[in-house]
Parts: sequence; structure tokens; C-alpha cells
Amino acid sequence: MADTSLRSRLQRLFSTNVIVRNVGGKKLRVADTSRTQAYQKSNLIDRYQKIFTGAGLSGYSDALMTKSMRLNLFKDYESMDTDAIISSALDIYADESTMKSEYGDVLEIITDDENVKNILHNLFYDIINIEFNLWPWIRNMCKYGDFFLQLEIDEKYGVTNVIPLSVYDTSRIEGLDPENPAYVKYLIEQTTTEHRYKAETSSTRTELENYEVAHFRLLSDSNYLPYGKSQIEGGRKIWKQLSLMEDAMLIHRIMRAPEKRIFKLDIGNIPPAEVDNYMQQVINKMKKAPVVDEVTGDYNLKYNMQNITEDFFLPVRGGDSGTSIESLPGLTYEATEDIEYLKNKLLASLRIPKAFLGYEEGIGGKATLAAEDVRFARTIERIQRITLSELTKIAIVHLYSQGYQDSDLVNFELNLTNPYNLRTRKD
Repeated sequence: MADTSLRSRLQRLFSTNVIVRNVGGKKLRVADTSRTQAYQKSNLIDRYQKIFTGAGLSGYSDALMTKSMRLNLFKDYESMDTDAIISSALDIYADESTMKSEYGDVLEIITDDENVKNILHNLFYDIINIEFNLWPWIRNMCKYGDFFLQLEIDEKYGVTNVIPLSVYDTSRIEGLDPENPAYVKYLIEQTTTEHRYKAETSSTRTELENYEVAHFRLLSDSNYLPYGKSQIEGGRKIWKQLSLMEDAMLIHRIMRAPEKRIFKLDIGNIPPAEVDNYMQQVINKMKKAPVVDEVTGDYNLKYNMQNITEDFFLPVRGGDSGTSIESLPGLTYEATEDIEYLKNKLLASLRIPKAFLGYEEGIGGKATLAAEDVRFARTIERIQRITLSELTKIAIVHLYSQGYQDSDLVNFELNLTNPYNLRTRKD
């Protein structure tokens, strides 16, 4: 007898990743919740599965090897997030992707069934609290390329809660079932450390089915499959180069910039053997000030901070030489143009106009960033489409749990507000 429980039915529903429903006559409605129709793995360059995991590996072994490589990327992303430019860019991606519509809604639900609209409105606004949570979800997706959301499903009420999963602990596993290549599972490995008499580490492994996880991923490069590519990955190498150039500039300015002085002391007829002693006496008088300790009465030659230790003292001899003091100017740093060049390349990789990151004063009279640059508006639109595909998956799971089937299961459409279109409507 077939298993008719909700979990089994959901597993069968999402076993192919593409949900097809007849919506009347010969018309079909396809819900590609995992966007499997969009991309195919590259046979030429497969960054994770061929280069780093080796041939013949699949399933769990593949996932574990891939995870170790992803962690190296995540370390760079964490460091990049501390940079003012990149941190601001990630905030801008999230801000522009979650703008409210002219009616004050972050997410628009379009359907001709009032019951479906009420159910989905309750799901997104009351249960998931999308007005507050969608911003950090999108920011993390843009930062890491992936964002995992575990769904808590009740057989009577549907999705009752969502729990963000760490990208460090979560792996997407594909290729487990040769008869069903689209079968997907998620593996969560968490390591905990307990401090009692000595530190003890333990790890837990949890497997989740496809319908239990919403995987937000930026599918802009097939070589990163089955994971997404970070929005800041294109600037990772440039960011390292820019950081090195900025550090070199600071070190140069701190160490070489101070102005130095050259003291030319006339030594007259002092015998050559006594020149060193005479020069040292002069240096001590000029560089150190005598101090008497008020408590102990000890005599101390305290360093005088008003002088610079890197001054030069040169003995000169001659009838008309005399004693003179000259200033030696500090070296100037001439590589600022190189820093500007790398900064422009970094901004180009982020696809955000320079004006909105604080590098230009004239930003025009447009109300939104997407309205200022149509190329950036397209970037935001792509991020929103990826986000909507997973929100649609959550909605289908919720409706199916509450008894909706066939055409009613896909009888809705979700929209996020594109700032460019919002500005156009207002104008």
C-alpha cells in the first residue's frame, strides 16, 4: 500500500524539481522552483566537480569535497564584507531588491482566487514576516551566492516556520538516484565543542528532502553548479590587489613621508680620532633632554619627542664650511593613479554606479539607484527573479499542505517591486 502521508506526497511532488499542472484545455503551467531549465553544467570547466573532487566521485563524497573548496571562498567573502565599498554594495543590492511598491507592499500576490491570496498573504507577511526577513536573506545570497532556508511543515497548517541555515554547514547533494537525476537532498553537518574537563568536539549530520529546504542561489555561472556564484566573486581578485596597493601606500606615507633634517657640523681642527666622540656629544645634547626624577632624585636623559630620530648628522671640515641645518623633504607617493584604476575595476565588477557609493557628488535627481542606471536595474531584476523562484516553492509547499492540488496549486504569481519600474510609474 502506497504511503499517503504529507511528507511522502511532498517528496513525490518535488521529485522532478519541475511541477507541471494543467490549467485548462491543452494549456500547461510549469513551476520550475529549482530553475533546472535555466542552466546546464559545463563539460569544459567544472570548477567543483572535476578539478577539485576528482573523477568517479558522486553523491555524498562529491558534496563533502565541494564543501571544503567553498569554505575557502567564504573566508574571502567574509574579509571582503569588511571593506567599505563592498559592504555598501551588498547593502544596496538588498535595499533595491526589497523596495515597497506604491501600495506599501514588499511582495505582491497576484491571483484570481481570493482564498489563495489570503492564505499566501498570511504565509509571507504573518508567518515568515517577509517585510523584515527578506532583506538579510537577499544580502546573504548576494554575499555567498547561496542562502538556505529550512521549512518547518505541519500536516494541517502547512509551513509554520522557517529557519535560516548556515552556508558553512549545508551541502546540496545531487546524483544519488540514477533513475531520477533530478532527485536532490540537503546535508547539514554541524560541529559543536563542549567544555567540561576538556574540550570535546562532536558532529551531527542531518538530511533534509528537497521540499524541506528553499535554496536561494545566484545561477549566473554554470561552473559553480550545483551552487550559486557570489555577486562579489567577480571582484575578489581585484579586491586583493587593491588591498595590497592601499597597504603599500599607507606604509610608504607613514615610514617615508616625514621631513628629515641634515645637520652639518663644523668640526674645525678636532683630530680625526675624536670626531666620533664630539659628534655623539652634540647628538646627545640635541636629541635628549636631562630630567631629574622628583621622587628618587635620579638623573635621566629622557628622549625628546620633539626631534625626529631619523635626522642626519654629518661632520664637515673646511675654512668656510660652517655649521648649517638643511631640510630633506619626504618622499611622495606616485601610485595613486594605480589605486584609482583598481578601484574603478572593482566598481565595474559590482555593477553599481560610482555616484551611489560616495565617489561623485552629482548623482542627478532620480529617487532610486535603479532609476539612475538601467544596467543596475537589470541586475536587481535578476536577483529578484531568483528570489521569487524560491518564494514560489515555499508557497507551493504551503498550498499543497493545505489541500490544494492540480491547477489551483499554481494559480498565483508573486512579484517584487523593481525600483526602475516604480520610478517610471511615478513619473
